[in-house]
Amino acid sequence: MLHAIALLGSFALASVALADAVPVSFRSDIAPVLHRRCTTCHGEENAKGAYRLDTFARLQKTGDSDLPPVVPGKSGESELYRLLIEHEPEDRMPQKADPLPPEEITLIKRWIDAGANYDGGSAERSLVELVRETMLRSAPAHYPRPAPITALAFSPDGKQIAASGYYEVTLWDVQTGALNRRIGGMPERINALAWHPQRNLLAVAGGSPSQWGSVLLVDPAAAAPARVLCDLPDTLQSVAFAPDGAQLAAAGGDRTIRFFDTASGRQTRSLRLHADVVQSVAYSRDGKRLVSASRDRTARVIDAQTGELLATYSDHEAPVLSAVFAPNGSSVLSVSRGQPVHVWKADEGKKSGEMKELGREPQVLLATTLGVITGAIDQTVRVHQLSDRQPLFALAGHRDCVDALALAPDGSSFASGGHDGEVLIWSLACGTWTQRFTASP
Repeated sequence: MLHAIALLGSFALASVALADAVPVSFRSDIAPVLHRRCTTCHGEENAKGAYRLDTFARLQKTGDSDLPPVVPGKSGESELYRLLIEHEPEDRMPQKADPLPPEEITLIKRWIDAGANYDGGSAERSLVELVRETMLRSAPAHYPRPAPITALAFSPDGKQIAASGYYEVTLWDVQTGALNRRIGGMPERINALAWHPQRNLLAVAGGSPSQWGSVLLVDPAAAAPARVLCDLPDTLQSVAFAPDGAQLAAAGGDRTIRFFDTASGRQTRSLRLHADVVQSVAYSRDGKRLVSASRDRTARVIDAQTGELLATYSDHEAPVLSAVFAPNGSSVLSVSRGQPVHVWKADEGKKSGEMKELGREPQVLLATTLGVITGAIDQTVRVHQLSDRQPLFALAGHRDCVDALALAPDGSSFASGGHDGEVLIWSLACGTWTQRFTASP
């Protein structure tokens, strides 16, 4: 017994020694930590203490303290490391947040003591660019099991549907359910898809939780690489084109709502109106307003051109999962975990009613001229009348919880995606599915 314990102890010591012997990579090990925990306060938009570390070149320059942030080979003399281990919460970095885990602090110490070497190419490259390179992987040639469908989007002509995959987007023929194309080079998790209303242009939002997130624009018919619109320290949750396609809105884990000019890809505005993750964004039918839903239990209506806050809805008692405008634009429908759909006035933020009999925990919704569609974790899709909020019919067909919905451009059909990887295409006129397929290669 003592001999076995001794062997285990020797093995543990050998493992620690082996880990310490592995060189620390700035690109793969240090940049993701600094990007995730430090660039919010020490980046281009907000350089507290006149110090930035959003590139390796800037990381080495002093801020207001005039103390060297990094002294190669000497972590004890490096201000960056000293502030991470400071005992006083008011002085410790990151401020007003949990300290870095011991293993990440140890990693930074090892990197500095080993000479603070840089392996990311030009020292002027941004940390987010380095992080993106480490986050992107190749999609599997064949899926060992179907991936959950977390996002769907119809092409403008309604003939194809894009589905979320693992490091990829897949395109499927609506009539036959056949795979048309696989688009790689995408984030690990894809949380939202939006197809431009007139052009063959697909917006993709996703990332790796608590590490990196991005919005990308890709031409589904071309072999050109995707255009990256932004790199953020957390995953993107939602993306939507304005009805005329000129503007794109996106939101996610960093609590911001960002607007982009579709033609140039340039970010035109960033708003931080929520206190927690923004789960969804959706435009009104005329494109003049945007509604957002957040884990902070609120939904907000925003002027899509000026960014002005127009109304706030605060009657949900749980994180708001999704919010959309009713077709007439005067009302908003929103759903939170474990609650019925709330209907409220878009200009006042005041509740006007509820939709019940939605199944167990509806989590995604669509508003159409023929009714309000919800998908729930009890494998059902339901359609309600908006006028009197009464149920029209429940659609059975899924064999797992419904995670995604998408409306066809002509409004006559819609698609739903299940956690088991299955996609169903439904006819709104007759309330039956017309095609079903598993959207995993």
